[in-house]
Amino acid sequence: QVMSPPKTPEAWKSIAELYSARWNFHHTVGALEGKHVAIKKPAKSGSIFFNYKRYFSIILFTLVNADYKFIWVDVGASGSASDATIFNDCELTSGINDGSIKLPPAEPLPGDLENTGYFFIRDDAFLLKLWLMKPYTRSTVHDDAKRIFNYRLCRARRLVENAFGVLANRYQF
Repeated sequence: QVMSPPKTPEAWKSIAELYSARWNFHHTVGALEGKHVAIKKPAKSGSIFFNYKRYFSIILFTLVNADYKFIWVDVGASGSASDATIFNDCELTSGINDGSIKLPPAEPLPGDLENTGYFFIRDDAFLLKLWLMKPYTRSTVHDDAKRIFNYRLCRARRLVENAFGVLANRYQF
């Protein structure tokens, strides 16, 4: 089961404007995260649904806007899959690569003259891409600018974890 993401530059830009206003993190079009949902072991499934946390699960992989709302969801990947594997094989990544989801064109960040693309935010488990922002690693954070960047990214990305918390509380999983 897959929910479709926004398909116009204007729709993505309205998400980014909310991230800017509420979380002081500009050009962000959503926070990505995967969540393991515990299940009973499916018959004859072997270890495909057994995850690194040592229980059977499927993965709910999502994109959340600045209002804690799920704007894209991919449900059902086996618990043994990594978030990066799921993301690399999903509809959202295909849409980014072929241009069909139509992210807004790059433009300057506030107070800057150089164009910067719009991007998704994620923890450091993913590779850095032009459309995927992640924090600096601890070994490279040596100045205040990088610490501030990491703080703001973490604060903006926390939305997706909070959205999962609300969902889990409501449906008791």
